[in-house]
Amino acid sequence: MSQRRVLLLDDEPAVLGVLADYLVAPGIEIVTCREIEAAEAILEHHRFEVVVTDLRVSELGGLEGIRLIRYVATHFPETTVLAMSGYVNDDVHALGRAVGAVAVLEKPIDLRRLRRYVHGEQGPPPSDVEGKVSEVDLLDDFLGTPAITSVLQPIVDIVGDGPPFVAHGFESLARAPATTPLRNPEILFAYASRKERLFETDLLCIKAALAEVGRLGLRGAKLFLNTQPRSMTNPEFVPIVTELINAASIKNTDIVFELTEQQTIVNPKAFATTLGKLRAQGFQCALDDYGVGFANLRLVQDLRPDYLKLAGYFCRDIHLDPFKQMIVRSTGDMCRVLGIPIILENVETAEELAAVRQLGIQYGQGYFFARPAPAASYTASDRFRWGTS
Repeated sequence: MSQRRVLLLDDEPAVLGVLADYLVAPGIEIVTCREIEAAEAILEHHRFEVVVTDLRVSELGGLEGIRLIRYVATHFPETTVLAMSGYVNDDVHALGRAVGAVAVLEKPIDLRRLRRYVHGEQGPPPSDVEGKVSEVDLLDDFLGTPAITSVLQPIVDIVGDGPPFVAHGFESLARAPATTPLRNPEILFAYASRKERLFETDLLCIKAALAEVGRLGLRGAKLFLNTQPRSMTNPEFVPIVTELINAASIKNTDIVFELTEQQTIVNPKAFATTLGKLRAQGFQCALDDYGVGFANLRLVQDLRPDYLKLAGYFCRDIHLDPFKQMIVRSTGDMCRVLGIPIILENVETAEELAAVRQLGIQYGQGYFFARPAPAASYTASDRFRWGTS
């Protein structure tokens, strides 16, 4: 049985604690946020039945809660939105209703009234799913602790047979503790983007990746580092990352910067400058999620990537879909002419692998080969071999 999700936004931890404790019940999941940027990042990735927000969630005293109410009312009209305020008059009521709030509740909150809105007049239906409260850390606090670790997933040469499969490289994937909603990297980076903290977040992920791959030993295999293009516009990116990689005793030629979220290239000139400096030092780049969103032919032309990662959407049931087969085959033909190796993501079954091999794709990545895992799982496995002796 699915849980009913409720999002609470207030900058006072004590208020959030009281509300969460009062509202949590079997079948109810409460997520608490103290910054509007965190709430917006969460709402991008999860649906909520109820959103409760304070009108003032800014250190400057602005009515940022209005922005969140309007966002939810516009994009998720089926969601019940409630506003809270320390001062409520007719004008505040009218403003709340105008932007989409069902009600504006005055602080201190009438908890019984709030619970009726959240649980319904009859209370939540019986559920065997235990209630849960999840707190989204303040981004400053999260980045100030060593919370980010890394796991690795092999990128496999699929021209030959296996196992053992030949691992051409390993992609590093950031992980955070399971106790926080920021364990989802998409939520973490969406939050960091809104707070203009992508650079610091990327650096923590890169440090975690280098520490984990140090336990593996690349021996000539590649390390693919997911990197936000906006981070690369920071003039400190090249010197800091180069120093980190040198300290890890990894050759520049073994590093591939995997460019994600291409739509965030807001300063193309600064990004191109950084990319040029990295390439001059022997680093390579891969264009991620090609074929969906912003990863398109123009970026292939502009970036001239060393690898092209074809989005996993095109691999799903490819053995049953002649249209997908044609797209993958033609993309492969184009890249062979351009001299760009293709990595097809999300290879999950033997049937998909067989179809991809027939289409002439060189590299694959996905659960069929291995789920993302710590380095120790590869050093102790005879399913893969990589690099040079």
